[in-house]
Amino acid sequence: MSDGPSTSAATVATREPAVIGRLPTGVEYTHVKQIVLGLPGALDVLPWFATGENNGLGWSRFRGKTFRALDRVLRREEQRVLTAASEERGCKEQGTAMLRHQFIQYFRLALQQWDPTGERRWLSTSFVAPSQAPSATTTSDPSRRDLVIEVWEPAKGGPRLLDRVVMPPGPPPWGDIRVAYYDPWLADRLCADACRRHFREVMRRRIGQNWWSKRPSSTGWPMLTRYAIPMLYDYLHPFYPVRSYRKERSYPTSGHYPRQLFRDIKDILQDEVPHLAADLTEAQVQAVVQRYLQNAPADRARGFDMFGIRLDRETA
Repeated sequence: MSDGPSTSAATVATREPAVIGRLPTGVEYTHVKQIVLGLPGALDVLPWFATGENNGLGWSRFRGKTFRALDRVLRREEQRVLTAASEERGCKEQGTAMLRHQFIQYFRLALQQWDPTGERRWLSTSFVAPSQAPSATTTSDPSRRDLVIEVWEPAKGGPRLLDRVVMPPGPPPWGDIRVAYYDPWLADRLCADACRRHFREVMRRRIGQNWWSKRPSSTGWPMLTRYAIPMLYDYLHPFYPVRSYRKERSYPTSGHYPRQLFRDIKDILQDEVPHLAADLTEAQVQAVVQRYLQNAPADRARGFDMFGIRLDRETA
């Protein structure tokens, strides 16, 4: 009986990345997580690892195409599925719906990159109460709201509505009319229609532009070299002691490159996002940091200041 708790505790302990145990005092891993959560998940980068057009669902179609080109392909497939006999639809419908959903996820990311501050146009989705008042014989059901897709642009006096698509709930495939069901494939197709009408600039962009790379090694991806590694360096560096050295044998200055920090950044990324950083090395982390520091502003936020203000600090 005595072996039970210790075995269980050992099992739980092994689930924690080893790098957490050696991080310096003061580092909050929740902040590390905040940085890492900004990276794409395994499904998001699947198209850049898939090979061939016959790889199951055809994820490789996303790689190298513009949104407009892939949209044309998906529309043709959707039309074939929608006009096919019910007995022929089956898994074809599921596969096409999944590809369309991933298309929308990539497009939303591209919208954020194209117009991060909402100065041009933006897309919003929300659930609202039906605009049509219920009849005298019915009662209002708060669970049966409409899915509303809207496109807005800034204007004098407040945002101006450019487009609105309303999708009421329908009966679910399993037939229980008490359930408010929103067909996800239909919702994605309606969202794609709005994107096609109002975001032609983004439709011309390549999918994954600015965060994927054509290099065979994932360590060259901008999502690591321009975002994750510099962010982790700026947060962690103040917690690591560094030896001073003499610059050109004249005056002492603080070191920039604690070796343990490079190792910890590498291990953090390999533990948290192995689909992106499996081949990452300490030397590659150091090279990225050195390039970053050449143009990084000296007054940038570092350490805890990147995430908030300490309540125990004295303020003027």
